[in-house]
Amino acid sequence: MGFNKADYKCLGFKITSLLLAVGVWFYIHGIVENMGGGPVAYKDLKTVEIKMMGEPLVLGKNLFSVDLGQSAVDIRIKGPEKEIEKITPLDITAYVDISGLRPGRTYSPVINFITPANVELVGAPALVRVEIKEKHL
Repeated sequence: MGFNKADYKCLGFKITSLLLAVGVWFYIHGIVENMGGGPVAYKDLKTVEIKMMGEPLVLGKNLFSVDLGQSAVDIRIKGPEKEIEKITPLDITAYVDISGLRPGRTYSPVINFITPANVELVGAPALVRVEIKEKHL
């Protein structure tokens, strides 16, 4: 029992279809990898340091001290797996803006975050306690 002309034609279509499918898969996979895509991953980062930006409103020539309720926060980020696995707490900037805050009061400003490209913050505390005290000489 041998192959006839129709069998060879059918087999040719199947092989061509398989090669096209594999080629398209590699092409799409390459595009996704080059765009920073790939599987999405989550990562918990412990002790991301909180920095202060700006200066409080100073009345007169008194000195002041600024006390943060906490110096670091724990956060959760998500993004492409290849990028997420490399990120450390030093790659994330957490800061509060204390511009215009008055001495002698306690505030709860929002913690702002700067993350690397393609990385999204998905879990973090929103506020931190800031106390501005006047120092009398």
